[in-house]
Amino acid sequence: MHNFLQAFYTRIGTTFLLMTIVIGTAFSQTNYTAEADAAYVRGGFHVSAQEYIKAYAKVKDIDEKGRVAFMIGESFRMLMDPGATEEWYDKAIGLRYGESHPEIFLNYGEVMSSQQKFDDAIEWYTAYQEKGGDQKIAEQKITAADNDALALDEPPSRYRVENMLLLNSDSYDYGAGYASDKADEVVFASSRESSTGSGEDPITGQNYMDLFYSEQDKKGRWSTPEPLNSTINTSSNEGTVTFDKKYKKIYFTRCISDDENSFACDLYRADAMGNRYGPAEIVELIDRDSNDSSQVGHPSFTTDNKFLMFVSDMPGGQGGKDLWYVSYDSKEDAFGTPVNMGPNINTADDEMFPTMRFDGALIYASSGKEGMGGLDIFQAIPGTGAMAFEMSTAMPYPINSSSDDFGLIYADNEDRGVFTSSRPGGKGKDDLYSFSLPEMEFCYRANVYDYDTGMPLMADMSISSSTGDSWSLTADADGSIALCDKEIKGSTAYDVNVKLEGYIGTGDRFATVGMTESTTFAREYFLKEVVLDEEYAMPLVLYPFNEAELLIDATVNSADSLSYLLDIMERNETFVIQLESHTDSRGKDGYNQELSQRRAQTCVDYLVSRGIAVDRLVALGQGETMLLVSDAEINRMSSEDETERGHQANRRTVFRILRFDYAPGK
Repeated sequence: MHNFLQAFYTRIGTTFLLMTIVIGTAFSQTNYTAEADAAYVRGGFHVSAQEYIKAYAKVKDIDEKGRVAFMIGESFRMLMDPGATEEWYDKAIGLRYGESHPEIFLNYGEVMSSQQKFDDAIEWYTAYQEKGGDQKIAEQKITAADNDALALDEPPSRYRVENMLLLNSDSYDYGAGYASDKADEVVFASSRESSTGSGEDPITGQNYMDLFYSEQDKKGRWSTPEPLNSTINTSSNEGTVTFDKKYKKIYFTRCISDDENSFACDLYRADAMGNRYGPAEIVELIDRDSNDSSQVGHPSFTTDNKFLMFVSDMPGGQGGKDLWYVSYDSKEDAFGTPVNMGPNINTADDEMFPTMRFDGALIYASSGKEGMGGLDIFQAIPGTGAMAFEMSTAMPYPINSSSDDFGLIYADNEDRGVFTSSRPGGKGKDDLYSFSLPEMEFCYRANVYDYDTGMPLMADMSISSSTGDSWSLTADADGSIALCDKEIKGSTAYDVNVKLEGYIGTGDRFATVGMTESTTFAREYFLKEVVLDEEYAMPLVLYPFNEAELLIDATVNSADSLSYLLDIMERNETFVIQLESHTDSRGKDGYNQELSQRRAQTCVDYLVSRGIAVDRLVALGQGETMLLVSDAEINRMSSEDETERGHQANRRTVFRILRFDYAPGK
């Protein structure tokens, strides 16, 4: 296929289809397009575009003219020139090429999606569907375009992304690697005019790729990129760089080519000497004598420097370009045998640009997994064993977009870094973007009121965290309390107690565990005044007919209801309470009295089993002496279900505070 460094130019889901069309039809075409077809097949898209344009003026057959217009559009699509692509797609459609080749509508939709013109994309995907295209693919594309449009309106993550204007040019700028442990030096690939490569790359129509260096000053400003010295940059393509753990050696991809041919790419390395580098030598990972056609590139070390990851289409993979790795013995300066990263990571399409986050997560780009479109960036957390990873997941917008996104690197131990994207609004074909994940900010605000009057209370509040932090606060005259000055941390649970003399203390719990957005926890607490020997309502505790165990079914969980009272007893350690149980009016008075006593005791036993001292609890059965729903009301009910609900309401439990001078531990 085409040059390994430009592998990321292909678009998801359509390249194989297009190559099949080209290869399947090239031999039947006129001599006018023979050179153009050959250039396209070998990946020389700049050359193929020019040759197809020459042929277009000469071709008279309407079907062939439509095909040539389509292939001109395809060449420009691979060169990421959407304006020219649309122009030639329109010509092909005007020549009725789409009547027998619905894939043009699919590809038109992809071009629109890559420019974030999702309404237009959906129209073209629908046309593809109506013209006989694959219905499943059409539905997937329409759904994806809808979802991508929503992501732009409501970004699902807090990542901040900015174009690195001082580093980018109007050419291809991509594949950055940090050149220092402070992440204030960077090396990246570019086809800008100041590159060393001579002549015009037949793939891109621009200069051959070279590696460039820039450093950041104390104010965060990047210097004008300068090409690396001639031991690294040559007349061929260089790109996709990484460094060893100590930043003593640079590793990069070199792809040797001429005007007619692109040869196999390999990894090279050289010693770092300040901002200059010594002679480059090839890193021999495969046997070129027996396997001279496989591509090797995109080097990246693991965080411990024990393994070198890379990309290759060598035999034994999952298909397309795969992620591979070799062990590295730094003492012997020796590399092991290549190992494929397996189906959790690789697909039948292309996986490229591997890097490793400081916590050991694998970061890479894939065209074979479901994302937002084009190449998308995925991450996979470490699994069990060396170089084992769980199934990967796509990073959210705005890291990924509907365009190509790849080559993401993290600064050491920080949630920031650099990646490459061809998204709209950039400076060139591909641009470098910085990203950061700002620290989440959490705030806790509470107000305390009297339950009956609604008046604010100057209550005391204690807050303790799962990490050992604690605060003792008093509400102001408005009943307000706040912790909003970074006291509340991420991945932490908090317990809140609210107390005021003469009131039933309350509280709750909240947690920042698993949260992905900054959040304000707003709470209102209503304190009930303590009144001795007064009946207090509580969540419904029910019992089956003629039984004493707690009723737990699809409609009620009486054990959960008792948790309300358990919380009160735990937060008010001086309370002694009386649990009162009531029955319905069915059955004899004596039996109901005995049944209600057993029910009250069931509640007491439950609370004791949860750690409440038995001498703080009194069980009292009230039998049928205090019905909530009278027999007369029940007799007027029209259905058996309604009647049963009336009886069930009478089978209840309440509590009273007998005293609040209990001394724990005495």
